[in-house]
Amino acid sequence: MATIPALDHAPTEPTLAPLPRSSAANIVLATLGVIAVLWWGQGFLIPVVTGVLLAMLLDPLVHRAAKALHSRAFAAVLSLGLVLGAMAMATSAFSDQLLRVAERVPEMMSLAAYKMAETDPRTQSLMIRAREALHELDTAAYGLSDMKVGTRPVKKTRVGLQKAAAGAEDASPFTDGAAQALRSTAVGGSGMLLRLASELTIAFFTAFFLLAGGSTLSDRFLDLWGQNPASHRRAHETLRECARQVRIYAGVLLVTNSIIGLAVWAAFSAAGLPDSGGWGVTAAVLHVVPYLGMALLTGLGAAETFLAHGTIASALGIGGFVVLLSTLVGTLVTAWLQSLAAKMNPAAVFIGLVFWGALWGVWGLFLGPVLVVLLKVIAEHTRSARRMARLMQG
Repeated sequence: MATIPALDHAPTEPTLAPLPRSSAANIVLATLGVIAVLWWGQGFLIPVVTGVLLAMLLDPLVHRAAKALHSRAFAAVLSLGLVLGAMAMATSAFSDQLLRVAERVPEMMSLAAYKMAETDPRTQSLMIRAREALHELDTAAYGLSDMKVGTRPVKKTRVGLQKAAAGAEDASPFTDGAAQALRSTAVGGSGMLLRLASELTIAFFTAFFLLAGGSTLSDRFLDLWGQNPASHRRAHETLRECARQVRIYAGVLLVTNSIIGLAVWAAFSAAGLPDSGGWGVTAAVLHVVPYLGMALLTGLGAAETFLAHGTIASALGIGGFVVLLSTLVGTLVTAWLQSLAAKMNPAAVFIGLVFWGALWGVWGLFLGPVLVVLLKVIAEHTRSARRMARLMQG
């Protein structure tokens, strides 16, 4: 009877055959296709991606709460409720500050008109000439539209020009244009708020179902990589590292926003501005959206300073301080901390932020830094994308 020879060593994992290389044209076309899909499907992808990231962030909290409450669904509801409450408090603080500034806009306009009126007219020669030129242009444009009947032009007379000038004065193009701009801004802002509310609702529901599913859903996701132990282990490590990087990004955002809020509170308090603590909270909330939020804070802070001190120099000083603070802390420190935590090149973080901002707008500016890090983590654990991971390493 034949015997099976004993094995001298344990069986090793089968070696994987090298992947076929794609041509440069195929890679470029695939990249452009992915970018097109990301842009075209942003209405679906933005809330879903936000919900997935929120679930990764809250998973440890839900896991601990589920042990005490003996219900993962209730723990998910409680955790998401805490996040929603914190967002409501921050939004309330910011909206109150914005309403206070909006109520002072007429006073700011009156103060600006008073400052312009008491200035020496000889120093306003350029402004006066520009105003007269604009007035003449409005008069000519109004007369041109009023002196045509059908397609036959009417002869321009002195009386006609005087009527045109009177009509141009009655039309008050500056006031009408400002009112029209305010109306369009209000309508556009209402639509933006409704869309934001719907996207946040989808994101929270997505996070709830992911968190309530628990480890069973994660196991099913990992099973998509087949039964190969090496592939399964690599997918598990990728998912765990992505969740860790999301929490690191939230910690970096919390630290930098706190620094900016405290710095704005101290600066506004030293400048003698009212409600400096509220301005600090507003700065911390607005810095959640890089660049755009601090640009809004610069305008609001400069307007508040101009109303408090009545000088352009003080308004420019506060505006310059906010710009400098956002550049140092909001850009350099944030990119540096995140690059240290994720071992990434700061230039790659910044370029990725610009890319996602151009692709998804405000949401891209908010999600861009963490999405760049997650792309680097996935590239590190993917055989065909390790060159990209080396390119993004710090």
